[in-house]
Amino acid sequence: MQLVLALPNPLAAAQALFLDHGHPITTSRAVAERFGKKHLNVLRDIKNLLAAIPDPEFSRLNFELRDYVKRGRSYPEYWLTKDGFAFLAMRFTGTDAMHWQIAFLAAFNAMEAELAARTARFAHALDQIRPALRPVVEGTEAGQGRSAIGDQIHRSPASITYHRAQARRLGLLAA
Repeated sequence: MQLVLALPNPLAAAQALFLDHGHPITTSRAVAERFGKKHLNVLRDIKNLLAAIPDPEFSRLNFELRDYVKRGRSYPEYWLTKDGFAFLAMRFTGTDAMHWQIAFLAAFNAMEAELAARTARFAHALDQIRPALRPVVEGTEAGQGRSAIGDQIHRSPASITYHRAQARRLGLLAA
């Protein structure tokens, strides 16, 4: 006898994710749809979960109550980070739920890997355009003075001041 599993299409989980300010997110509606649950029940599960979480910061960072509009009316939904999704979905039981949990986590991981690769590409491009920027940031973070950094990269202290200002403007150094 051969066991045939009806595994979810990995693209279905990936299509349930989107980026919000550079972070992968899914919604309570997407979770309800993929896991075959009523959205009202998923909302109830989230509310119960949030009431039991001892760390309000975890709740704030991983569950965001939002509204969506359908046929001119506004309805509540939660936006969930990977951790929020995992915290919620790992309470769902059954073989089908496990398959969806794996598919969602794989989709989150794939999106995070793509974001990391994209960030690395941007960092490489920035290194090509502004080769002095990285050594200035790293030297400043290590507590080195302008002259010491300048001596290492053959730049003047004024150039180091300029690059520090650019790094602060780009959010690479604290203001």
